Amino acid sequence: MSEARPTDRADRAFDDADYPAYTMGRASEILGVTPDFLRSLDNTTGLLTPARSEGGHRRYSRAQLRLAARVRELLDQGHTVLSAVCRIAELERDLERTRARLAEFDHTHSPEQDSSE
Repeated sequence: MSEARPTDRADRAFDDADYPAYTMGRASEILGVTPDFLRSLDNTTGLLTPARSEGGHRRYSRAQLRLAARVRELLDQGHTVLSAVCRIAELERDLERTRARLAEFDHTHSPEQDSSE
């Protein structure tokens, strides 16, 4: 029985957008933000929950860095708390409508419907 090669493990990590590969310092450098900004996305908002190293240091994935970059972009565009809350309400409304349409689609395309035709 052969064991996985180190390159196999590395290939999986390189391809995994959720692999926690970036330290806080490197992540803040890549994004052009302060470490405090990243900490706030974890501590204050709970939006990002980075993995922790054995020493307790935050480790961020590419997916988390993309999300943090989007938050920074929205803030830089001047979005306020009120505009954010309004946008959330719009998205919740759209999501509810989409769920209703999906439920209707599932109902009209259920196996019971197909067998009765």
